[in-house]
Amino acid sequence: MKTEPVQEVEKPGEAGHRRSRRVTILVLLLSGIVGGLWVIGPYLFAGRDDPTAIDSGPVRRAVLAGCTQLRADLAAVPAGLGVPDRAEAENRAVERLVARVRALGHDALAHDVPVEQWLGDWEQIVAARRQAVREGKRFSVPLAHGAPVNIRMFELVRSGLEECDVPRQLLVPEPGAGNG
Repeated sequence: MKTEPVQEVEKPGEAGHRRSRRVTILVLLLSGIVGGLWVIGPYLFAGRDDPTAIDSGPVRRAVLAGCTQLRADLAAVPAGLGVPDRAEAENRAVERLVARVRALGHDALAHDVPVEQWLGDWEQIVAARRQAVREGKRFSVPLAHGAPVNIRMFELVRSGLEECDVPRQLLVPEPGAGNG
């Protein structure tokens, strides 16, 4: 007697069940990988400086505090001052901002590449304002690569440091004549 091999008959829905199990395992595996990267990513990428933004925690905090103080100092400049004295009071307020950030020290600033350029741009604005007052000429914002430095400065502080955009009163053609 000859017996024929018995073929297993797949039960209805069993193929869908196997496919569903594979999809579930694949989703869990991918979720695990994404979750793992989420957890270890900050450790892997910490310390990498974005050269296009002020992004170091201590530097950002000092910059934000300095910019907040700058705005308060500018608002506190007495309205009755003559134009040259008012311009100089505004310039000194900017110098206090720069000094506050530089007080972090070279090592802290070195970890945030663009901050030195940003501070230098502030210093250029003050120097150009002083020269305009001294020579009795109109102030024009210094240029860097053909664009006003305040545009470059804004690009460096664009995310979360908008308060550090150069106040309009520091950019007027007659330093000390702006009233914010």
